[in-house]
Amino acid sequence: MLKGWPFSLKKQHELVEAYSRLFASSDGQMVLADILDQAQAFETTPPDGPSVFNDGKRAVAFDILRKASVSSDLRAELAKAAYLKQEEDMQYE
Repeated sequence: MLKGWPFSLKKQHELVEAYSRLFASSDGQMVLADILDQAQAFETTPPDGPSVFNDGKRAVAFDILRKASVSSDLRAELAKAAYLKQEEDMQYE
């Protein structure tokens, strides 16, 4: 069992602050970008794809974004960048 789990309300606030500090660093931002990429956070699942599995990955990624206090403006920028990358990738297929 994880020490201190489940978290008290005070620990949850401390955890959110830790997420914010972590993902504010350049290393944290690189890790966050990888998490979003691995979770396919801003991609759509093809009709015949594993939507429940992909929805679960996205839920974890968005929970991390929320805890990291990533603003809705930045989330919109991330989504737009992911969309543009997908469009670019489709041109080269």
